[in-house]
Amino acid sequence: MTDTAATLNHLWAGLLVEELVRNGVDTFCISPGSRSTPLTLAAARHAGARCVVHFDERGAGYFALGYARAAEKPAALVCTSGTAAANYYPAIVEAARSRIPLIVLTADRPPELLDTGANQTILQAGMFGPYTRWRFDLPCPARDIPQAFVLTTADQAVYRATGPDAGPVHLNCPYREPLVPDDSAEELDAPAVSLWRGPSAPYTAYAPVRQSIEPRTANRLRELMAASRRPIVAVGHLNRAADRAAAAVLASTLPCPVFPDVASGLRLGCSGDSVVAHFDLLLSSPEIARALRPDLLIHLGGAMVSKSFQRWLERCPPAHWVRIAGHPERDDPAHGVSWRIQADIPEACETLAACGITGNGSDEGPGAWLERVRAYQAQAARVLDGFFSSRQELTEPGVARYFAAAARESDGLFLGNSMPIRDAQRYASAGGPGPVVFVNRGASGIDGNIATAAGAAFGSGRALTAVLGDLAALHDLNSLALLRDIATPVVLVVINNNGGGIFHFLPVSSQVALFERYFATPHGLSFEAAAALFGLAYANPDTLDGLSDVYEAALGRAGATLIEIRTGRAENAALHKTIDEQVFNALHA
Repeated sequence: MTDTAATLNHLWAGLLVEELVRNGVDTFCISPGSRSTPLTLAAARHAGARCVVHFDERGAGYFALGYARAAEKPAALVCTSGTAAANYYPAIVEAARSRIPLIVLTADRPPELLDTGANQTILQAGMFGPYTRWRFDLPCPARDIPQAFVLTTADQAVYRATGPDAGPVHLNCPYREPLVPDDSAEELDAPAVSLWRGPSAPYTAYAPVRQSIEPRTANRLRELMAASRRPIVAVGHLNRAADRAAAAVLASTLPCPVFPDVASGLRLGCSGDSVVAHFDLLLSSPEIARALRPDLLIHLGGAMVSKSFQRWLERCPPAHWVRIAGHPERDDPAHGVSWRIQADIPEACETLAACGITGNGSDEGPGAWLERVRAYQAQAARVLDGFFSSRQELTEPGVARYFAAAARESDGLFLGNSMPIRDAQRYASAGGPGPVVFVNRGASGIDGNIATAAGAAFGSGRALTAVLGDLAALHDLNSLALLRDIATPVVLVVINNNGGGIFHFLPVSSQVALFERYFATPHGLSFEAAAALFGLAYANPDTLDGLSDVYEAALGRAGATLIEIRTGRAENAALHKTIDEQVFNALHA
């Protein structure tokens, strides 16, 4: 084989990277490997590309996911062939379910080596199945294929990744050896700009798509709202800042109850008269859940963290259930949606505001429905404020409540699965500074949480606090390496209850003989040595005042700090029950 293959590999990889950068994809998450050499060299040598190198492809995938969520544009992933590519799968599933754009570039062996037993060779074409918005298998670079083909492929990939139904795309890139060109090919480092139609423009530009609500749909919404006596608006997970801002404006004008998901932008930092911050707790009471049955539910955005909310819809279905989102998928596990509208969230918020929900059709008089729900909310808030106000011991609900209030408005807050996000949804106070909340609730796994938080800090440029459980942290321990290179303060809070605390809330906890080993999975580990291994600052406070001191210090210095908080699983389950009973007793008094 002559150096022609290496020269063409180098040229095509350069064209691909250049076109991605022209489309705004300027961050490349690279894991070392041989077959991906052309892509790695092209990204490393491009003046407009930022490269993040991580040895673990699974962590790199989640870092790219966190970056794309925070930056609201895709990152590109680059890896070698074989199982390296397979390690991206969990992050790709999460990106697909969360509708986060990713550009996945997997290097591959040439077709003559496939299915031959060749080393580090698997069948990579279509390997991510239904979890990509688009996939394309490039041919090996060849002289008789127009170079513009590479450019239009990159343009299509970015468009499909960032369209109305955003998500990951997969470009499989096979290369024949040799993979490194000789010195005579150096002039190909910057592909000839004569291929493009402008000095920095993509070869094929795609116009953005606007999904508006047509007049007939708006009229029907207006009719439903006018006839409703007990309307409720639920706001689920919202990915974009523009969506969150539009939802906040809508909530400030609606004279009806608004149930905000913790990742909606309304749950923390929004204390408007209509926002029912503790709806998750209220709906856990069967009596209150029945009393809050709406005749019209309008659900904006993504899914809700609250399991009580899902059960409420199954047991107390509204007569009219309208689901509004910017994608075509049904997102209806209860199979109760009566009307599905696909529209951009800001457009939908403007339409809903114009339709004029009044809540004045109630038999109880104007505004009585909202006032009744607000009374429940106020009572729950009073009980929670009283319960947590004088407590110095560190508990899991208290820690989630503390960070929801202590994280600054300019900061990011990543809430890990399983218990931290549920505790923040249920027990965090209303109002407060309102940090930007990042979550992995597409598939809701505990994998990749540290890497996602690192990517969110990198993509947002914000100081970031991540609150995780111990099993989630252990699951992603390699990604502590990613925190060392983040310029802004990153505070990783690990709640260590020596196992899977969430299982104490599930029916399987009754299987006493098998529960600890097979479900709780105690590990007996501390994270102090892990922090030292990766060069992170470490603290282990045991009181709320101590936590406040170390947290303030961590936010005041660059780099990452790991704060470990010890709790007990059984005690935590009992505490949740105590808190909830106090709230329910007050509501039913």
